[in-house]
Amino acid sequence: MRAGSLRHRVSIQESVQTPDGRGGFSTVFSDVTGMGSVPAAIWPLSSKEQLDAMKLESVITNKIRIRYRAGITSANRILFGSRIFNIRGAPINSDEKNKTLDFLVQEDI
Repeated sequence: MRAGSLRHRVSIQESVQTPDGRGGFSTVFSDVTGMGSVPAAIWPLSSKEQLDAMKLESVITNKIRIRYRAGITSANRILFGSRIFNIRGAPINSDEKNKTLDFLVQEDI
């Protein structure tokens, strides 16, 4: 893999349940410990608008590639600046060589 293609810096985040002070819990996202900011390539795949419950919503899908890291699942999300990408499905380990991971993601608008 050419390092120049990984020109963006992203953070991998995980959800954490924190007490809300009223006997319940709220979900917050924080960076995965030990991963820091990782180099990534981001490609737009599709963009569409759909009518859902009488509300027009935009759906944007992308593909993100990073160097291989163990432990990333669809429960995580990817943060790029102020953009949030939710991972859809399992990460793709190209050729099972543990060199890169590809993610199909949906951007929160």
